[in-house]
Amino acid sequence: MAQPINLRQMPNGTTPAEAGPPTAAREHEDAIQSTYQVLQLLHDRGVLDLLRGLLSAGDSVVDTLVEAIDTPESIRAFRNLLLLTKFFASIQPEILNNRLQSAVDGARREESHKAPGFLELYRRLRSENSRHALAVTLDLVESVGKGL
Repeated sequence: MAQPINLRQMPNGTTPAEAGPPTAAREHEDAIQSTYQVLQLLHDRGVLDLLRGLLSAGDSVVDTLVEAIDTPESIRAFRNLLLLTKFFASIQPEILNNRLQSAVDGARREESHKAPGFLELYRRLRSENSRHALAVTLDLVESVGKGL
């Protein structure tokens, strides 16, 4: 059999349902609505299910990640990533941008013309800028050779 619902009166004579949200909730109603919308989006995209699964899996997920990371290949990959980060951080953005723009411009120029002849290539190799670039390239090739 159904049980009766107790309806208590608030001090000002209204029921709790009529009184509305508490004062703090009324003051931050927009933020609460945004939070509900974010929660709904996370639910729609399956992020909440993923988090619930990760939390229920507990230590097994952490153990699997540690096993995957604790290999010589992963350690080398992280070290290489740090070295590459340091290398790129040492290059001024303007210099790198100029070099990349020159490479793009050169590629566009070359695709619009026929391939240069050997004499044209030789003339370009004799320029001071080309010799500087070749010297850096040869330094790189030598260091790779030493590593082998």
